[in-house]
Amino acid sequence: MTERRKKLMINEPTSSPLFVCGIIGDSTAMVLNKCLIGPFKNRYDLVTTPVTTRATLSESVSQMAQLQTGLQTVISKQLGTVQLTIPALAALELPTTLINIYYLLEPVGGQLLHDRPHYTEAVSAGAARVPLDQLNWANSSPSVMQAKRFLQTGAFPTAEQRIDGYQVLEQAQF
Repeated sequence: MTERRKKLMINEPTSSPLFVCGIIGDSTAMVLNKCLIGPFKNRYDLVTTPVTTRATLSESVSQMAQLQTGLQTVISKQLGTVQLTIPALAALELPTTLINIYYLLEPVGGQLLHDRPHYTEAVSAGAARVPLDQLNWANSSPSVMQAKRFLQTGAFPTAEQRIDGYQVLEQAQF
């Protein structure tokens, strides 16, 4: 790890490996972000936010859902927690272990944000409702694949997962 990265991580709230993820979807499709930065750059990703002490988990994920997708949501239920180990993230000087707490979200208002407004930070290219059969390891984050499994089967395995062979993409897959 470079000295610069070490210094950044001291005060960086996102250096924690703990995240809250929101799943908005059903047995046919899911609402996802078109991610432009970070380890899931150029892939579909779930509504995701680092865990902080500034808000409850449910407040954090609901606020992020509205910011990232344009949809107002309520918590349907908490599904579980999964630890992902992605060795390829070491090359980006990011933690290789992510601990994700998953919530199933129900939309109650708002309008899907297909394109990000130009005045916002370019973290995503907007959101999209994507059919589950179009989501795969080549175009989706590991969290999306976990959510897809849940929406298709109703099962939510919480075993630790190691994802070898993962690559950060240079070109958008959405």
